[in-house]
Amino acid sequence: MLLDRGNNSEPPHHANAKPWHAVCTSPGVTPSPKLARNIWLAGASLAALLAGGLLMPAQAQLAAQDRAVKTSKTCANECHIEIWDRSVMHGPAASDCSACHLQGNPDEHKFFLVADKEKLCLRCHDLPHDDQMHPPVRDGLCLACHDPHGSEHENLLVADPVRLCNQCHQDSFSNAKFVHGPVAVGACVLCHEGHSAPRAALLRKSPQELCLTCHDDVLQIKEGEHLHEALQQDCTACHDPHAADHRYLLQSAAPQLCSTCHEEVIAEMTNHAVVHGALQEENGCSGCHAPHKSTLPKLQKAPQPDICLNCHNKPTEDHTGKTLPNMAKLLADNPNHHGPIREGQCTACHSPHSADHFRLLTDEYPTEFYAPFDPERYKLCFECHIPDLVKTEKGVGLTKFRDRDLNLHYLHVNQEKGRTCRACHEVHASSRPAHIREAVPYGSAGWMLEINFEQSPTGGTCAPACHSPRTYDNTGGGPSQWSSEATAAK
Repeated sequence: MLLDRGNNSEPPHHANAKPWHAVCTSPGVTPSPKLARNIWLAGASLAALLAGGLLMPAQAQLAAQDRAVKTSKTCANECHIEIWDRSVMHGPAASDCSACHLQGNPDEHKFFLVADKEKLCLRCHDLPHDDQMHPPVRDGLCLACHDPHGSEHENLLVADPVRLCNQCHQDSFSNAKFVHGPVAVGACVLCHEGHSAPRAALLRKSPQELCLTCHDDVLQIKEGEHLHEALQQDCTACHDPHAADHRYLLQSAAPQLCSTCHEEVIAEMTNHAVVHGALQEENGCSGCHAPHKSTLPKLQKAPQPDICLNCHNKPTEDHTGKTLPNMAKLLADNPNHHGPIREGQCTACHSPHSADHFRLLTDEYPTEFYAPFDPERYKLCFECHIPDLVKTEKGVGLTKFRDRDLNLHYLHVNQEKGRTCRACHEVHASSRPAHIREAVPYGSAGWMLEINFEQSPTGGTCAPACHSPRTYDNTGGGPSQWSSEATAAK
């Protein structure tokens, strides 16, 4: 039976309640005969076992001696040593059993609680009642988590925090590849209140504030840095606070995770013919973008072309399976870099995510070595270079690649079997001026056709396999020695 003191300082009289037996309140006073006899028999048996060396090994004997040092004026010291022998003791169990118990029949060793067990703890423990309450607290089930007498765990918990919380909160973490540190060591209370809180999930603070108590470096902004907009939300928009199968406790792998905000990138990838290989790898987005902050546009981890060369520092394949050169080596061996590379703008020509053009080019550019000239097919080049460079026959004041007044770009391109830009120029870097190539792959076998270009103060000479050696002179004006060829090209 459970009794409630209500507002009275003394417990109400119970019909079967009797004064506490002497052994519980006055050590040294003889208890009731039946109880004394039981205690005497227990003591005699204990003495016999100790004398015979049969009770326990040395470590246990030492532990018994340690327990004997502890003293109490309660039943715990006389009869209920199993309650007293705990690392952490409840105050009343160590000093005043009557704070919680009323004695019934001492001969039968029966006791009653002084209040309903759902309300008993609240007589001493005045807990705050915030908006969100832990169900055991709400339902008065304190003993679901706490031992009323003593425990080997802090706060009188009935088990270590990991096992205790998992009794109700099913263990969904042990099979995960990555577990948050506090979860792994059972420090649930670092983030969650045990009784009540004003926030959902009994959080001690807002999710972001909690994360920053350990991960404060995330918002330590240096000069020039800007933050990922996602940080204005809770960290849990990207990270699972307990455990996950993805590194850094990500809710899912990129690009799926990133697509929850950046839908347009996924839409482009779905609709475009060519997708950047990096995006098709797990967490590929974070290969180029910092997830939290950066001093660079678009949260880039490093400037271009350095960020691109983290992957393009070895031969790779394009979407057709064709081998692309080691771009890091090409740039290192050839100091004459194309303007966009010099300015750190690989994305001036290549889309970083996806495109409808081969090699992720941002606009039209011929894929062939030979192709009839059409301005629409050179939109990419004409974003920087003026179309007159190849459309105008007279080259004075327009280009140094001319013989007298004949624009030799015009001569090469404006033919039925016109040469595309790559027939003579490297698009990334060269060791020669004007990005002139050493050789170009020709035919399906990829035979390297040497250009043999040599610059001179007044022009230059080239001796490729496609025509005999020729020299051009860009000083002065007047008719060129190849004017008739230009006329034929029309």
